[in-house]
Amino acid sequence: MRGPRRYSGVRDAARMSTVLRVGQLSDTHFREAGAQPEGTHGYDTSEAFDAVLDHLGRQPDLDLVVVTGDIADHGRAEQYEIAAEALGRIPLPVAVCPGNHDFDGPFRSAFGTAISAPRVTKHGPWTFVYADSNAGAMVAGGDGRLVDPPGEDRLHLTGTLGAAESDWLRAVTAGHDSDHVFVWVHHPPDADVPLAHDATYTAEWERVIADRPKIRGFGAGHTHVPSSYRFADRPVFVAPSLKNNFDLDASTWLPPGYRTYDFHDDGTVTSDLHFVDDDRWPRTPFGRALRSLFMGELSYSELAEIVARRSR
Repeated sequence: MRGPRRYSGVRDAARMSTVLRVGQLSDTHFREAGAQPEGTHGYDTSEAFDAVLDHLGRQPDLDLVVVTGDIADHGRAEQYEIAAEALGRIPLPVAVCPGNHDFDGPFRSAFGTAISAPRVTKHGPWTFVYADSNAGAMVAGGDGRLVDPPGEDRLHLTGTLGAAESDWLRAVTAGHDSDHVFVWVHHPPDADVPLAHDATYTAEWERVIADRPKIRGFGAGHTHVPSSYRFADRPVFVAPSLKNNFDLDASTWLPPGYRTYDFHDDGTVTSDLHFVDDDRWPRTPFGRALRSLFMGELSYSELAEIVARRSR
């Protein structure tokens, strides 16, 4: 594999005091060589990561990279070994939070110092909070610790905080020792894609952020439909995936990509979307059935039946 490009630019001292620059990857879905992607359709995510890393390396003055979940495709230990090697090539601090494809045990044991799974980090006037939007689905294990639900149900969660995570978020986002709070989370609140929208999960976030004016926005993933919108008068930025991406307006596939952010001392946040346009990932049209899935008009099983019928 190629190494990363050298991260360009020398940070200007005056600029350092006013702008924090962050890169965001999401839904990297690393899997073993030759393994089929969950859901059957996906890019070679290791190849996509190489291209995204090369592109990201041209961004000037980045301070941190955040990866918002679905690090592995099936939550297997072997997939986290591949992820750790790949993310370890980023010559910056890397912070990760879990997605619904990240089984708790292998995820928690996969990362160390250079690649960490923090709950809170401080950056000048900003506090970054890393939420676990799968916490509400955890169940009590034999030793009393919370563990993943049995089987592979976790792979298809649309987000659930649960009481303990909600209480912790309410406490930490009070932000007594910071001017501004930004939340990194896998599942976006009030998702703008019907397939990914969950009213109960959105209501959990409405209760969390009530009377929390220091929360300035959210960085998320999960939908594979990159976008930005507003929730409770705060921006929500949804990053592209490395596995597959879709443009619902144009009804086309999208190439792999990532986001960059500028965090300003006055509490404003801006974000830019970046795609790695390449012949390997053409923006080809997709059919009406796939669009119906995203719009909540078809289930995964119904779509699979349509695909199987067409293949016959």
